[in-house]
Amino acid sequence: MKNYLMLLVVILFLSCKSNNKTTEELAEVDQTTIAKHIERLASDEFLGRKPFTEGEVRTVNYLKDEFEKIGVLPGNGDSFFQDVPMVEITGTPSEKMVISGKDGSFNLDVLKDFVAVTSKVKTDVSLDNSELVFAGYGIVAPEYNWNDYEGVDWKGKTAVVLINDLVFNLEIPPCLKVMK
Repeated sequence: MKNYLMLLVVILFLSCKSNNKTTEELAEVDQTTIAKHIERLASDEFLGRKPFTEGEVRTVNYLKDEFEKIGVLPGNGDSFFQDVPMVEITGTPSEKMVISGKDGSFNLDVLKDFVAVTSKVKTDVSLDNSELVFAGYGIVAPEYNWNDYEGVDWKGKTAVVLINDLVFNLEIPPCLKVMK
């Protein structure tokens, strides 16, 4: 049995031929190399790397060139790039918001009393006749079994949430003072 095992090891060893193709030298990537690239990408040369800008173009081309220098092969067919649909949303809320109800109405000033945000890709977003529903700080923390939005049918409604850190925001926001 020992002889058969030894023969098997010798056969396996002999069958492992070295690759006749020239092996390319592996590039060394260490902490210093990575720090150099991070410092360069953080420089003003890349204009903040913001999507949809010349800074983004410079950044992706720099990364592609550096990958090619160290022998990284494209991961998307023969391209280093993958099309990812993106949009830029720049909201410009009205200077004032009027809150109306059965007991009257009051005005809110943008940035002082309210901040309006949307992720909808539309030219205009309106809250006309939208029911407002208070959702605390808008916290969703499944690890604590906490969801300020749970149990509400949000269709056609607008969530009103408090902003800032709840530990330090001990003062009642001006918009809530008016509602009293």
